[in-house]
Amino acid sequence: MDQAMDIDILLEHGFPQGYVELLKARGIRRLNPVQSEAVEKGLFTGGNLVVSAPTASGKTLIAELALVYNWLNHGKGVYLTPLRALASEKHGEFKTLEALGVRVGVSTGDYDEPAEYLGWYDIIVATYERFDSILRQKPSWLRDIGLVVIDEIHMASDPERGPIVEVIAARLLRQGTRIIGLSATIGNPEALAEWLNAVLVNTDWRPVRLVEGYLDKKKPGLVFPVENKVESVDLENGDPFLDIPLYNVVELGLQTLVFIHNRRKVEDYAVEAARHLPTLPEDAVKPFIRELEDAPTSIERDVLSDLIRRGVGFHHAGLSSIARSTVEKAFRSRLLKIVYATPTLAAGVNLPARRVLVSVKRYDASRGRRVNISISEYKQMAGRAGRPGYDEIGESVITDASSSSEALKYINGSPEPVAGKLLSERSLRIHVLSLVASGEASSIEEVSGILSSTLSMKQAKGSFFQSAKIMGAVKLLEELGMIESSNNFLKATRLGRVTSYTYLDPLSISIYRELKPAEPSDLYLLHVACLTPDFKRSSPYIQDKIVERWEDTALEMADQGMIPPPSKTSMDYEEWLDGFMHAMILYDWINEVSEDEIVSKYMIGPGDLYSMRDTASWITHALARVEAVLGDIRFHKALDTLSRRIEEGVREDALELTTLRLIGRVRARILIQHGVKSLRDLAEIPLSKIASLPKFGPRIAEEIDRQLRDLGYK
Repeated sequence: MDQAMDIDILLEHGFPQGYVELLKARGIRRLNPVQSEAVEKGLFTGGNLVVSAPTASGKTLIAELALVYNWLNHGKGVYLTPLRALASEKHGEFKTLEALGVRVGVSTGDYDEPAEYLGWYDIIVATYERFDSILRQKPSWLRDIGLVVIDEIHMASDPERGPIVEVIAARLLRQGTRIIGLSATIGNPEALAEWLNAVLVNTDWRPVRLVEGYLDKKKPGLVFPVENKVESVDLENGDPFLDIPLYNVVELGLQTLVFIHNRRKVEDYAVEAARHLPTLPEDAVKPFIRELEDAPTSIERDVLSDLIRRGVGFHHAGLSSIARSTVEKAFRSRLLKIVYATPTLAAGVNLPARRVLVSVKRYDASRGRRVNISISEYKQMAGRAGRPGYDEIGESVITDASSSSEALKYINGSPEPVAGKLLSERSLRIHVLSLVASGEASSIEEVSGILSSTLSMKQAKGSFFQSAKIMGAVKLLEELGMIESSNNFLKATRLGRVTSYTYLDPLSISIYRELKPAEPSDLYLLHVACLTPDFKRSSPYIQDKIVERWEDTALEMADQGMIPPPSKTSMDYEEWLDGFMHAMILYDWINEVSEDEIVSKYMIGPGDLYSMRDTASWITHALARVEAVLGDIRFHKALDTLSRRIEEGVREDALELTTLRLIGRVRARILIQHGVKSLRDLAEIPLSKIASLPKFGPRIAEEIDRQLRDLGYK
């Protein structure tokens, strides 16, 4: 690979001195070998580009350079990520460009939120789903886009997000919009480059050398084959997930990440490891303990605080955003020496460690046994080893391989090739409807033409097979009343258009209409929402023993007509019961049962609750839009109110108060208990009285007063 380039070379490509100085102020004085190769292969000369390189190899700067160059040439740029957390992180990084006059925005909100206002920005960071919804809305500024960067483009092989990536890319390819795809190391980068008609930058260079090894339990020792090194380790407690991290920290002073595919074990190991470590100075931990005071549950506030005091943390999707953020900050500051995490951390924010321990086995509920993870999953986690600017090497250690040959399969193996997932029935019905509803296609031939630019269609064998799949999706959409066909001309109905714009699966609408009750009822509607495909694909797992406890209650409620009976649904009994459990959680939530009680009662995490809230709020809001189109105003109002209650977690009488920032479910109820039932009531109370209420204080009272004045109540 060519050597690194001096950053001043950017001046030769028309970049202003101010941008070069901005990079130098961030400590960037040279383009590393990956970035230099991207420049040599056409980063500033147009044409599509795919960059396949390890974690922390500088791919984001490649994207930034392209986006700034595009802006200098009067084009609007878009940067896409799979996760909201990543979008927020990248938005924060790109905000430094505002010093040059670049307007940087982020959009990860409601799918049907109007998008015209985003035209004010020069660079927009968005999630895949949000940009897909924007493409359906067709705001006027789309024609000004000169570049779209698709981060983590290997996600094209993900069953859920992959089809979205594929269709976005297909639309952009048809329009001639420039695409830059960024990817971790994958098995078939050439295939991705061919799909996107792109030049390929494919390298294994990384700023911190990665050394991969495994635990040999017979020795016992950590074996690093390439280094021809064996590191003796004493398995004092007989558990490598406890002994090796403690050895790393106590004996070697190495900051360690431990990846395990089980939330409960992640928490239990963190608690046990903390018992073996000394308490840290109070001044060092105080800022992080203070942040946790705002965490929604006592488990997070108390347990995590105790762990942080000993330099240990845990991280998984069941935590609240406050708790996850606090752990991430404490680890980046190097206060935490050990963090136990599920693999969601490896796919999310950038959090490198000196040494990473990886479990290559997880429990597969569908098979009822433990199975091995993919090489790609392992490489993703191993790639977190090595902190740029701190370490010369990073080490990953496989802790639970059945044999040395199994470990070497991961160490020496190549990641699996990326394969498209668009041809599933669910994906096709969603995206065929999208193309017809947006007016991009008005016949099966036009639909096929656009989808022929997807990775799935490129990889599929035989045009007849492809056409049959598409025709099947069109037929289903006709049966569901979403599309009308006449003389080979396809047109979306009003129902089809609103379904597409709200981003719902057409089958979710069908299930809702099939199960719709005679009268709107909160619990009934919640259960219906939880039975839709849109909810089920993201709903958290409820433990069997909790489900069994509520089974008789569910059947009794079904007999009384409080929820849809299992006989009325086309799904199996377990799915129906699972939907009921999630509906009960949400019912407690909208009736202001505390987070602590919900988490304890149903044995879920705060993060699970918020994920359910977000999904259910979106589904009920979308169904309200559907009812408005269908003309049932009564159900439209009921669903709209229910959606807002789910969003805020309140009874209906608190909705108006929660429209103010800093007034959530707890403070709203406190106000109501003190006789304040509306914003008008609130405006008439002296500032000192508001400040004296529990959970308020002078700062919050002043902010409430400011908002009331802005709204014209004072």
